[in-house]
Amino acid sequence: MKTKDKRNYLRRNTLLPFKAHRLDVGREDIPQCRVSLGHIVIQDFIPPETQDERLNAWLNMINSKLDYLISGDPRRAEESLSMSFEPLNISAGGMEMVMNDEFHVGDILEIRMALYTYPSKILYLYGKIIRIEQTTLGPETKTAAIKFSNMNDEVRNEIMKFDFKKHVRKMTGKTKIR
Repeated sequence: MKTKDKRNYLRRNTLLPFKAHRLDVGREDIPQCRVSLGHIVIQDFIPPETQDERLNAWLNMINSKLDYLISGDPRRAEESLSMSFEPLNISAGGMEMVMNDEFHVGDILEIRMALYTYPSKILYLYGKIIRIEQTTLGPETKTAAIKFSNMNDEVRNEIMKFDFKKHVRKMTGKTKIR
């Protein structure tokens, strides 16, 4: 007998820059999820080198100049967010992420996630860890399932309309994450 899927929203595997940290708040004090514009996302991601050495040198030069410009503007430095690309499984109701941190079931997290649209958007997502499972990636690596809280229609629509499959193809050249 097949059990009915209890999810309300379609889930997608993707690779996006995000950062999560624990909030010290009670369930009633969880902030409202929101969308923010105007941030510069600094990624801990090094793009693969191309076969063309001149192109690699040119891209490295541009990257150095951008780093210099961002670091020279104190206003922009305050607005910048440092994130790393991580695999995750997301829907408009929650997400699963691989983690090495010491989070626990019941912890409330703030998750900042960059969506590459024009203009670039940062989602501030809040949710409760409802499940943690061990992975085969190592003894310290686990998967956390998070159920979003205080989600509004604006944020939910941003997640639902973002083309995760297209984004993964752009980043990896493939449609599946390994």
